[in-house]
Amino acid sequence: MFKDLRRAVLGRLLAAASVLALAPLALAQTPAPTPQPQQTPQTQTEAARAGTTREAAGERTAATTAPAAAEAVKPAAPLYGEYRGVKLGMTAAEVRAKLGEPEEKSDAMDFYVFSETERARVYYTDGKASAVIATYIGRDARAPAPAAVLGEAVEAKADGTMYKMTPYPHAGYWVAYSRTAGDEPMTIITMQKSR
Repeated sequence: MFKDLRRAVLGRLLAAASVLALAPLALAQTPAPTPQPQQTPQTQTEAARAGTTREAAGERTAATTAPAAAEAVKPAAPLYGEYRGVKLGMTAAEVRAKLGEPEEKSDAMDFYVFSETERARVYYTDGKASAVIATYIGRDARAPAPAAVLGEAVEAKADGTMYKMTPYPHAGYWVAYSRTAGDEPMTIITMQKSR
């Protein structure tokens, strides 16, 4: 009976954590770039004659700095691209072939229990994995470090909690790393499609 009660409480905690982990979706969406007005050859020539071009003022033009800016903005490749062999975009059948039979399954979500300290939820949109949430329970759960997931350390707050989300627009998804406070913290790693 105690095991059933514990399972029910953990299930509710995981469901609440999943909702919180999915919340940053709106933040991960990047706005479309604002179109810049283009100068015609005629207006460029007129500006050059008037001596008002940026180069005349000793500055580099946007055209000459664009390649350098593009290199500086080039996003890093995501470190966290799969969980136990499961990648976003896989069908439910492919996910189940990798992870085995889920504890609970539906067209919308599969719930897996791998041990007392590790669980996962795989969410589906149109029959394909659109989000994977891995939850590690307790200090001895062997959760990966933030640097292994995001490529950088995440500073913990005074109570031990931490949170960081990194969008990868070029890959079409984002990854979030969060940890709760307490003696038996939960570490939740979320990978979710952003488009």
